[in-house]
Amino acid sequence: MLKKTLLAALVFGVATTAVQANEVSGYVTGSVGQTNSKGFNSKKKFGHKIAVGLQANEFVGLEAQYTDLGKPKDKGYVVDGLGNAYDYKGTARTRGLGANLVGTLPLNDFKLFAKVGYHKMETKVKVNVAGIGSGKTTEREWVPSFGLGGAYALTSELDLVAEYERYKDVADNYNVDFASVGLRYSF
Repeated sequence: MLKKTLLAALVFGVATTAVQANEVSGYVTGSVGQTNSKGFNSKKKFGHKIAVGLQANEFVGLEAQYTDLGKPKDKGYVVDGLGNAYDYKGTARTRGLGANLVGTLPLNDFKLFAKVGYHKMETKVKVNVAGIGSGKTTEREWVPSFGLGGAYALTSELDLVAEYERYKDVADNYNVDFASVGLRYSF
C-alpha cells in the first residue's frame, strides 16, 4: 500500500509542477522487441508495448504503459517421488499496465533517458504433463521495473527510440529483460 501511495504522490507532484510551469508536452510511443525470461528453455520471445507520456519539462516525464512480454515455452521432464519421469510442456504469457517516471538528458538530436516504474502484471501459465494431465494458473502482481534508452529525432515530432527494460520478480521469481525499438510521436 505504501508503494502505491508514494507512486500516486509522485505522479501528482510531477503533474502539478508541469502545469505550474506551463511546459507540458505529450507523446505516444510504440515499440517491438525481444524478451528474455530467465528460467525458461525457450528464452527469447517477441514482445511489444505502447506508452502514453507527459513531459513536464525537458528533463522529467511520466508515462502510462501497456506491455506484452511474449509467451515463452518450456519443456523437459519431472520426476515423481517414486522415480518415474514424465515429459512436460508449458507456456507463460505475461502482460500488464504500469507507470514510469522518466528522466531525460537532451543532447541536440539525441536524448538519453532512464526510467523506473511499477506495473500490475498478469502471468498465465499452462502446463501439460504426459500421462498425468494438464493445468493452468493465473498470477497477478505488482512488479518494479527499470530501464535505459536513447532517442534520435527524425523530425521535430518523431523520434526513433531504442531501450532496455527489466521487470523484476515476475510471477514471483523470474526477471524478464525487454530490448526494444520503436517510434515516439510528440505533440
